[in-house]
Amino acid sequence: MTYSLAVAQKHFYSWAACRAAQAGSAKAPRKELLGALQHSGAIEYLNQKPAPAPTAEQFDTLFYNWVERAIAFLKTEHQKKVSFGVLAKLISVYLKGAWVLHSSQNCALARQIHPPIDSILLQTIDSLKGTNLSKQYKWQKLDRTQYERLIHSLRSIASNSPLWQIEEHWQP
Repeated sequence: MTYSLAVAQKHFYSWAACRAAQAGSAKAPRKELLGALQHSGAIEYLNQKPAPAPTAEQFDTLFYNWVERAIAFLKTEHQKKVSFGVLAKLISVYLKGAWVLHSSQNCALARQIHPPIDSILLQTIDSLKGTNLSKQYKWQKLDRTQYERLIHSLRSIASNSPLWQIEEHWQP
């Protein structure tokens, strides 16, 4: 395989996703997280250049299944228990780099992709919107039910805007 720009991008987004997930958990090293990402199904989904784009509900179902597959991979292959929130961040960082940042402002798929959730994002939303998300939810410890509730809250806050735009509240 030729080392193309597309391959370089995938390598970088995978690495960035692993590093972001490791910020919340030292339970799995980069190589194991990379395996979880590769086995989740998210990368293959983007490689198919999905059209038409899924609805919010359809995307959520896909995303939750990808996270569950990543959880199962780490448990089965490495005997590691990593939270839903950490693996959701792994996948959402990859999707942000591989799709959202390369799409148009109103890309239908990019509108649905979950933002990478961390304490900085939640605290900033709290201060700007008067919520208490950062007190309710610790991203590193989220289970699926809590994550689903949080995404529902973020979609409500985003209103009719693309979900990625909620990251206007995130500062590096």
